[in-house]
Amino acid sequence: MGDIKVVPILSATLICFIILQGAFLSGVHVDAAEQASADNGLGTNKGGGTASDTLDKEAVKMSYDGFSEEEKKIMEGTSSKQEFQAEVGRLMDIIINSLYKNKEVFLRELISNASDALDKIRFLAVSSADALGDTKDFGIWISFNEKLRTLTIKDTGVGMTKDELMNNLGTLAKSGTKNFLESLSGDNADMGLIGQFGVGFYSVYLVADKVRVVTKNNEDEQYIWESNADSSFTIAKDPRGNTLGRGTEITMMLKEDAGEFLRQDKLEEIVSHHSEFITFPIYLHKKTSEMVEVEADEEEEKEKKEPQVDEDGLEIEEEEDEEEDKAPKTERVESWDYHRLNDNVAIWSRDSKEITDDEYQSFFKVISKDTSDASTWIHF
Repeated sequence: MGDIKVVPILSATLICFIILQGAFLSGVHVDAAEQASADNGLGTNKGGGTASDTLDKEAVKMSYDGFSEEEKKIMEGTSSKQEFQAEVGRLMDIIINSLYKNKEVFLRELISNASDALDKIRFLAVSSADALGDTKDFGIWISFNEKLRTLTIKDTGVGMTKDELMNNLGTLAKSGTKNFLESLSGDNADMGLIGQFGVGFYSVYLVADKVRVVTKNNEDEQYIWESNADSSFTIAKDPRGNTLGRGTEITMMLKEDAGEFLRQDKLEEIVSHHSEFITFPIYLHKKTSEMVEVEADEEEEKEKKEPQVDEDGLEIEEEEDEEEDKAPKTERVESWDYHRLNDNVAIWSRDSKEITDDEYQSFFKVISKDTSDASTWIHF
């Protein structure tokens, strides 16, 4: 295993971060036992299909609403409405009305945030054996629903308490909010740099009209944050109780012009590109199809067995078609299952002789969230 220094005239802090990244993340991996558990529970790219009743349940599970009328009434009675802090509101207004073309940046930011949350809970688990509780699998799960026009990303990270949910997603503007707003007013404004300022979550409004965040932290109950991309948001205790175990689930109701993010191939392409250096498994709920052998229909079998007779009433002997007997009846079966998208070996654990310059540049851009190339690097 080697450490990597990437130097594009970097600050000392970033250089230290890159050096430590290899040492720290080498211990932050999903071992074979944990991975087997995750694969068995959520499906792998070798998994089979699901029955129709399971698909119906999955459709309900991925529904943007997913609440009974009684649960909705409880939420309405217990929810509190909050106003976005002025700078946050201004940031959202800019993002919502942005003509920025590279909208896929939102998925990069959500994956990055989910990975950070997983890093935090894994770090806490080092000093507290009870931190993981019953939710021991580490991962990120992405699903979409074409009919409901929703995209959901879920992680089993540290989650947020009610206060953190309120502060992190609305009422308290981070120092990066103002800095990012100032960067957008310059000649070289680039929405793609939003992650550098710690406000990457708000990039969801590049593609979504409405966003719901469900989160569960070990120190609090499960809460729901919701906003229609206006000047306010609501927070309510989840009437369903603890459905996550631990972590965060973000569901986006996509805009009319964001339909490309409901395409399976597009999501695979984006996730594969932006998850290259994410150490936790990322799964996509996708449709696959395969040809399977099926038993012959009873009516067909009956017709085959009924003897044919001529006009004199004598049975006609049919010549057996050996080729037909050897060819079983098949049909195409479609199924939905979770498939892991990122199974690459981490760059810092590979031999430097095997790594190309393009891979080093990609690594730098991911960890620095910069679009420019690194000037040089050292891998030792």
